Amino acid sequence: MMSLLRTQWLFFSTILIYALVFLTNPERAGRALFTAATTFSSVLLLIIAVFSLVGLLQIWISRDVIVRLLGREGGIKSLVIAALCGTLLIGPAYIIFPLLMEIQKRGARWAVITIVLTSYAVKLQMIPLEVEFLGWPFALGRALVTIALAVPIGLLVEAVMEKQQKL
Repeated sequence: MMSLLRTQWLFFSTILIYALVFLTNPERAGRALFTAATTFSSVLLLIIAVFSLVGLLQIWISRDVIVRLLGREGGIKSLVIAALCGTLLIGPAYIIFPLLMEIQKRGARWAVITIVLTSYAVKLQMIPLEVEFLGWPFALGRALVTIALAVPIGLLVEAVMEKQQKL
């Protein structure tokens, strides 16, 4: 029971908070629960798709391929692949976390994970919209600075993570 509470503390805390609010203001708690259910149902298909993609990744792409392309063996190529992948990803950020967790477990280096997350802020498909509203100088400058800083940030995070793992 304690290990369940330790691993699912957020879930149980949420249930407890809802129960307390139901006791004090049932109408407001009902509206909050309805909003939560609506939000959850709107992302449910996306969550299922991401978990399916992670499952396919586990089956179709071997650990050796991930280590060779996205691990230390990949060298600078792994960092470039990470930056490119980060700019091409679409959708909300929470969908890529399970995917990144899986490739990290399978041998991708921390710099790659960080670079994907950092360069994800660029979103190549959104640049035309950004240009329309903010202009070429801003859009291009922001994209270049973000990508240029992604690699040093990734290497810094990797150094911190490796140091922490040694402790």
